[in-house]
Amino acid sequence: MSRPVNMRRQTVEERRAEILEATCDVVIERGFAGTRVADVANKLNVSTGLIHYHFESKEQLLAEAFAYAARKEMESLEEDLASVPNVVAKFDRVLQNYIPDHDEVDWLMWIDSWGEALRNPQMRTISQELDIQSTDLIERVIDEGIAAGEFTCGDPHGTALCIAGLVDGLSVQLTIHDKVISRKELLAHARRIAAAELGISPTDFH
Repeated sequence: MSRPVNMRRQTVEERRAEILEATCDVVIERGFAGTRVADVANKLNVSTGLIHYHFESKEQLLAEAFAYAARKEMESLEEDLASVPNVVAKFDRVLQNYIPDHDEVDWLMWIDSWGEALRNPQMRTISQELDIQSTDLIERVIDEGIAAGEFTCGDPHGTALCIAGLVDGLSVQLTIHDKVISRKELLAHARRIAAAELGISPTDFH
């Protein structure tokens, strides 16, 4: 007679992560406004009561799912940057990571989150926090380049804001509209503006 399989019960953190992963998948398919708690429950084949046990409201679920996805991306980028040999290459890696491919589904979530933030206070708080983190990363690399003598920049914070704004705005065009701009063109514009701000040549990024 075979013994029953010893199935380990999920921890609260593991269950929450599973719910957030599923929510991200549903949001990419339906958008934040079109996502219901029932959709997430159906994807996981669980009850809506289980979802509400871990998240008080749909608004909290959506906000935390967005934060979960964004922080995973940020952690992956930080790990990637640790192996880059110099600051110019590190800055270029940040640009290439922030600029989406034309069909990158993660950027659909970012774009949709800005609209959702207008209606969902919890989403607004997390969206602002994540935007600040993204800009702070650019500023941190600029400061590192100045300390290493690779960059010359009188206003690292202002430069980081401008570059983040440029990348965000043109990335929306790349993601939503056909034939307005290519990823190659967007990267070239970002490198050119960054080079002018950092006292280097655009060819240094190559």
